[in-house]
Amino acid sequence: MRQYRLLIVLLFIVATTYAQNRLTIDDAIKYAFENNIELQKQSAKLSIADAEIGGSARLPNPIFSYSRENLKLGDLSYNEWIASGTLPLNFLWNRWSKINSKEKAKEVEQLLYERLKIKTAADVRSQYYAYYLYSKLLSEFNGFIKQIEEIAGISNSRLSEGDISDYEYRRILVEINKIKSIVTEVELKKNKYFNNLNLLIGLNDVKDIEVVPFNYSLQLEHELDQLTSIALENRKDLLAFKTMIESEKSSLSYNKIQIIPEMSLTAGYKEQADNFNGTVFQLNVAVPLFDRNQTGIEKSEIQIDLLSKELLFLKEKIKREVSETYTRFTSKKMIYDSTKDSKLESIFSTAAYSYQQGEISLVDFIDGMNAYVEGLILHIDLEIEVYSNLFRLEDAVGKEIIKIGQ
Repeated sequence: MRQYRLLIVLLFIVATTYAQNRLTIDDAIKYAFENNIELQKQSAKLSIADAEIGGSARLPNPIFSYSRENLKLGDLSYNEWIASGTLPLNFLWNRWSKINSKEKAKEVEQLLYERLKIKTAADVRSQYYAYYLYSKLLSEFNGFIKQIEEIAGISNSRLSEGDISDYEYRRILVEINKIKSIVTEVELKKNKYFNNLNLLIGLNDVKDIEVVPFNYSLQLEHELDQLTSIALENRKDLLAFKTMIESEKSSLSYNKIQIIPEMSLTAGYKEQADNFNGTVFQLNVAVPLFDRNQTGIEKSEIQIDLLSKELLFLKEKIKREVSETYTRFTSKKMIYDSTKDSKLESIFSTAAYSYQQGEISLVDFIDGMNAYVEGLILHIDLEIEVYSNLFRLEDAVGKEIIKIGQ
């Protein structure tokens, strides 16, 4: 009974550890949104923009003044004091233009944040899938090495019996070591994808992750023209540029209002030694003879013109980006589809069996073995390229165009 309980505890620990290291694609994207440093930096900019809105909405600080005079001339003395408060008046007409400009600036940061989330999700999917495929490839190669080591053992026996030459046996060992070197490179590349994924999702304290395969259809539902139209409607950076122009127009309105001279109103209380006392008022108005905020107005007009040109450039850049990514995806997919039925496993198994039976030469066996290794790596790299270009296409469009199925 005690052994039974111990077994249950051990199984629970193993299951818990397994669940902790198991990472789905949805979990990876969620962690990236929470931990990715670039998203955190953009989130900080968004918070700063929000704080600036609050600063624009606040009333200006009043200025409190107190002055006192104690004058004497021989036996004569004269005392006077004034307490007053001054409040700028321009905020009454400047405030709303400034708030509107800051709200547009915050909207820009929000759109750029959403754009960065889409790009981050595409990067996570690409690195996640590449890590999954190379983990799978490494597992297959480890099994493959065991098979060829068994063949080496059989060859050693055949060498002892005089069925093969020492050269032939040594040649097999050389090929085995070469393949082991290739497997080491595969493991290094797998680790590179793992590190890239870790940097994106921010799980730096996790040394090993088990990723879960996900089904992602390679059949696009839209043609290139439709994808381009979707991109021009949905790309958050394009919408951000449009909002920047609106923000700068609000800034221009604000700068034009600055033509109105600075004004302030002072109100207070005054008391003199001869029992004269009462309220005092003062209106201060700057005379706009020289500075009518021409510089601010001109800068805003230049900025609006520049942003309009950049908007046109960005539209053309998006069109080209969608077109190039679409072309890369479709061309790589065509090659990938043609290699799906290459039956690499049968190439090696047939070569190994035929060599053991003495039906083919050493050269033919090595050729079959290399064809299997090179073909498998080529197929995996091609699959990574296809999916990577699909994820880049989604990033270029700025919207998820194919649903993921677990």
